[in-house]
Amino acid sequence: MSLIRVERAEHLASVTLARPEQRNAVSTAMLGDLRSALGDQAVERGVRVVVLAGEGADFCAGADIAELVEARRTLAGFEYGATFERALEAIAEHPVPIIARVHGSALGAGCQLAVACDLAVAAEDARFGIPSARLGIVVNYENIERLVLAVGPKRAGEMLYAGRVLSGIEAAEWGLVNRAVPADQLEAVTAEVADAITRGAPLSVRGSKRGISAAVGNLHLDRASNGQRVADFDMMAAEAFASEDLGEGIEAFRERRPPRFRGA
Repeated sequence: MSLIRVERAEHLASVTLARPEQRNAVSTAMLGDLRSALGDQAVERGVRVVVLAGEGADFCAGADIAELVEARRTLAGFEYGATFERALEAIAEHPVPIIARVHGSALGAGCQLAVACDLAVAAEDARFGIPSARLGIVVNYENIERLVLAVGPKRAGEMLYAGRVLSGIEAAEWGLVNRAVPADQLEAVTAEVADAITRGAPLSVRGSKRGISAAVGNLHLDRASNGQRVADFDMMAAEAFASEDLGEGIEAFRERRPPRFRGA
């Protein structure tokens, strides 16, 4: 039985962490299911945006502690961390934007999942934090890098060193999420953001995601090291520039009507 539920509505794919009895704590099985679900949506025609959410009271309360204990006992901690990082890379490398819809707790691994997403909308009373110091865990380099890029080194330090837990409102102020809204508006506001993305030209949106990824890479790598990402972005930008969608977008702008994009 999959620990991830996937639903499709026109150009939107909803991917839900479905382990509510464990507050959606991520296990290796869940991480494998998440990668598979995102892989399916990466190749499915027509998907223009993905919303990642959690079933029940929480987005994701962290890692599966029982598995962490077992990984420590069997000296498999590196393998566990590598499995988690592959799931985060599946989010980062997915061709379309992924929006985290966060309610309840997003702690530890849950916070890192939200940070890895392209966009995030949170309930005002959501809780974000990485209490690694309280557990004696060192968060891997890639996750620290993502956190620093999101909030800056000093604020990342407060979260990692002191275990600072942020409300949804504070997370928005710090740049960890795009916006915080009342809990009863979370689903509707996230849907509005997703709908705005689906109305955009697919090649433009995908190319922009690749370009942002390349730009982030260039913040800490020289162009030679990040050359393939930049080359891929350049190719996608050229494809979008030559697309029928660009022509349609220009015509719609001139005629003051909504564009009808086809992704070609």
